[in-house]
Amino acid sequence: MSPSKQGGGPRADLAEHGQERGRPPSKTKKGDLAKIAIERGVVAGDEWVTVPAARIREAVQAAKQDGFSFYSFLTCVDHLARADGRPPHTGQAAGEPPRFEMVYELRDLERSRLLRIRAFLPPGDPVIDSVHDLYGPANWDEREVFDLFGVSFSGHPNLTRILLPDDWEGHPLRRDYPVGGDPVEFSEEHEEWQTAPKRA
Repeated sequence: MSPSKQGGGPRADLAEHGQERGRPPSKTKKGDLAKIAIERGVVAGDEWVTVPAARIREAVQAAKQDGFSFYSFLTCVDHLARADGRPPHTGQAAGEPPRFEMVYELRDLERSRLLRIRAFLPPGDPVIDSVHDLYGPANWDEREVFDLFGVSFSGHPNLTRILLPDDWEGHPLRRDYPVGGDPVEFSEEHEEWQTAPKRA
């Protein structure tokens, strides 16, 4: 029987599933996010910052210290097809262009502020630290991003598919995922309308 079922409470249950393991206490404080940020700006009144992927936990912890206590969502963007070869606001234009953009949206409900934290990952083996223990609902969002984009989250207690079957091959929201399908026949004249006209 798990500690939570024996009366140990939810924190004991988290520890049992590895959510408390290897997670040092936060050393961040108010104002640290500005020091971590590579770039920052405001769009339509909402703040955004770009941070190094290796410091995503620090950034999220610092944002929480700054009052962004409400977690909205996290998601991913695949920039594979960009014509300019490099997504904007990724820091110094050096080295291999990043492909995947992680976006974390947080809110400060007391002061009506919204913040998006952005971090960029390489195309080969995208991995970033999990923040499920900082914001509980991130657990499921991280599984969704893993399922559909193939981004791994270091420290996640149960990183498995959440929408697709376990034996599904590939990650459908990647831009290089093959798009297939079966022809749909809407009428008995399908051979006629599927054939190109002799004259354009």
